[in-house]
Amino acid sequence: MMRPPGGISSAHAPDLDLPARFMALGMVGLLAVAVLAPFAVPLFAGSFSDLRLLAFVHLNTLGVVAAVILGATYQLVPVVLQTPLASVRVGRASFWTFLAGLAFLLPGLLTLQHWAMGTGATLLVVAFGLYIWVVGTTLRRAERWDVVAWHLAVGLAGLAGGIVAGLLLAGSKGNGFLGAMTYPLLGVHVTFLLAGWVPVLLAGVAYRLVGMFTLAEDALWRPAAWGGLALLAGGAWMLVAAFLLRTDAALRLAGALAIAAGQVLFAAQLVHLYRVRRRRGFDVHIPFALVAAAGGLVAAVLLVAGMALGLRPSSALWVAVVWLALGGLAETAIQGFFYKIATFLVWLHRYAPLAGRQRVPRLEEMYHRRLAVAGWLLWTAGMVLSLAVAPLGSAALGHVAGVVLAAGVGCFLANVGRIAGHGLPNVTVWMSRTPTRPVGPGATEDGVVS
Repeated sequence: MMRPPGGISSAHAPDLDLPARFMALGMVGLLAVAVLAPFAVPLFAGSFSDLRLLAFVHLNTLGVVAAVILGATYQLVPVVLQTPLASVRVGRASFWTFLAGLAFLLPGLLTLQHWAMGTGATLLVVAFGLYIWVVGTTLRRAERWDVVAWHLAVGLAGLAGGIVAGLLLAGSKGNGFLGAMTYPLLGVHVTFLLAGWVPVLLAGVAYRLVGMFTLAEDALWRPAAWGGLALLAGGAWMLVAAFLLRTDAALRLAGALAIAAGQVLFAAQLVHLYRVRRRRGFDVHIPFALVAAAGGLVAAVLLVAGMALGLRPSSALWVAVVWLALGGLAETAIQGFFYKIATFLVWLHRYAPLAGRQRVPRLEEMYHRRLAVAGWLLWTAGMVLSLAVAPLGSAALGHVAGVVLAAGVGCFLANVGRIAGHGLPNVTVWMSRTPTRPVGPGATEDGVVS
């Protein structure tokens, strides 16, 4: 049986086409982000009332972050839980519905075509509903739940709340039936997705993946992991309650402080796992993961500041908070973990049958390491520059930051193409589907079974 690093069996993983199609969509979305970044980042000095900025944010949220998260969880959940995915067919249906929803919603947001926004939002709700059913049913069938499974379950609840709020907002664009509740519900929508779903799910997945990558799974601080989950999710739900009930600032500030404390525990957990790792040496995912944790922490600190100051929804600070949660936390983590997950999956399907028979590449040989480091440096520099756009009010700096971000994405996508090139069909590989002995990239770094 093939086992990835850390000894988790991949026998229950679905066919590769299911996660791959979502991953490919996410890469196309990231390419679109790179193309648009030089023109969109200067808008960070404004507010979400600008339809161009709103469309750009949703391109990042749905076209990149959500697409990759859906694909990754379809792949990882059955492996982590050692339970077959509830329905691969429904998972495939969720992809096509998701793609159609994006095709309607993003242009609708940009042009303020209410019918397109309503159609796209409805299709996306259906797609996310299918996804929640597949992953939720798989979770329910699992024999044992650990802290990672609870992160997944709590994240699904946050996603469900966020898409319901988003559907109501899209419907209200045409007739304004939400009235005075529009801004509170916008806060609910953003909070559920960017505090109750994305960071919760990323934290759970990171605990498992980082432990696997570093061979330090047994070093996880489980009380801190449980505490971080309670703080992240509890803070998000407190904020949601404060928005819906339109209460005073105390509850909103308490929710923001809880989210910040949860991010502190998450960052501390990552630093601890990397310090005690058994697989020493440089690994390209580490700087990405650390910058992602820092981005989430800074976003939480700014969230606390905004709540303490009682800033209005039109403040540019909220643009910075959302961008840090999307670009600084989610998209940075996606790039780092992609180098590990994609290379492992391609290696497993392309080279595992050949290991022990002939020389096969190591995982880090499937991409250009220097290009990966350059991409990390450029992306991180672009993130820092983009955060200075609003306080300095400089459109020129926004253009520069967008170009630097685009260059970082370009380095990453060039490596994605190189990794994908290893997965092209090879007659020898497909004629040798059964390995001569158990293999897997736990032994993967040199292609020799340990």
